[in-house]
Amino acid sequence: MIDWPAHRSYLASLPFPKRVNVIKMIHNWQFTKSHIMLFQESDSFVCPMGCGMEETALHHLACPNIPGSDLRSINRWMSHNGTAPPVQLAIISSLKAWITAEPIPNFFGNHLDTLECLLTSLAHSEQSILGWTQAFKGRLSKKWTAAQGLWYDHMQDNHPSPKKFPKTYTGPISMKELVAQLIYYNCNRWQIRWRIHNEAALTSDSAEE
Repeated sequence: MIDWPAHRSYLASLPFPKRVNVIKMIHNWQFTKSHIMLFQESDSFVCPMGCGMEETALHHLACPNIPGSDLRSINRWMSHNGTAPPVQLAIISSLKAWITAEPIPNFFGNHLDTLECLLTSLAHSEQSILGWTQAFKGRLSKKWTAAQGLWYDHMQDNHPSPKKFPKTYTGPISMKELVAQLIYYNCNRWQIRWRIHNEAALTSDSAEE
């Protein structure tokens, strides 16, 4: 179900120190309040950003008190890299719903008579089984790769100069880069949370002195 080659290809492209940090994030080993409580180093699991919610492993993705919680960077990347419109719509709308704790919308597409839309619908169903939380860890359904590959084939067939069609426009390369975008978003949100919390803690310590 999961496109492990895209996942492995992205991890293999990272320098070792960064790969370690990404693997920690993928396996929920970041230093959240809930994690700290397991070692009795804190008496509270409440998010330190002041939202009042429990800080679970992926809370930083949806915390309303961390700035920049939208998916515009991923959406822009998909638009600039020729992502199939049904694939882009299905993924972005579902990720937005997960972040805002709304029900994941069903996806049927406008034209299920096209193979790309049919595969996108199947990919959306399979990703919903895997879990949309897994998408933020770079664990994507293989059917996304197939749907995107078909779209690129369609683009190439209609390109005025097929020989000049970008060689990077393939399903596997697109999914590797999407994995990178999703994991970067995940890690970047955690880094923002970590920086703001640490700066606030240092300010508090200085005030007490």
